[in-house]
Amino acid sequence: MKRRNFTKLAVGLSLGASLMGTSAMAQDNMRIALVVKALGIGFFEAAAKGAEEAAGELGNVEIIYTGPTDTTAEGQIEVINSLIAQGVDAIAVSANDTDALVPTLKKAMQRGITVISWDSGVAEAGRQVHLNPSSNPLIGNMIIKLAADHLPEGGEVALLSATTTSTNSEHLDRRNEQGDGRLPRYRGCCHGLWR
Repeated sequence: MKRRNFTKLAVGLSLGASLMGTSAMAQDNMRIALVVKALGIGFFEAAAKGAEEAAGELGNVEIIYTGPTDTTAEGQIEVINSLIAQGVDAIAVSANDTDALVPTLKKAMQRGITVISWDSGVAEAGRQVHLNPSSNPLIGNMIIKLAADHLPEGGEVALLSATTTSTNSEHLDRRNEQGDGRLPRYRGCCHGLWR
């Protein structure tokens, strides 16, 4: 419960700070698009629920929960172009690809749309702020430690992630490759879509 409230507070403060001084803050009703890696994933459904709760507390915010049906940058670009055409006030995106979204998000910012990334970041040129709800190295370390607890001699571990090009997947791969001397190294065998 405390973690959920903290996450809602962090998202609200980050989005509020990024909207300060924009025309979005002066409007009666602010439209914020929550663009996820793919629809139908429990983590993002929970984030959407938290965003709706925060919007209800603020009173003048409409959340548009959207994303592609599969985890591709091309799908997200199509969704973001549609949101630009709709003239939303802000886009909060968990990126399928760190760099591929940048040109489209730059176009959004040029049109006065506030852009933040969260969970899996966009390169700095494509956003105004990044909200990282946890430390990717910390998550990677914990996953490898949990695997080590169950496979003390090492072994093959499947790294399941929405996409191989998201920043949080890259950090997990890097942590797995580097090792830290205390844990056995693991060979990741594959990436796949988690739902």
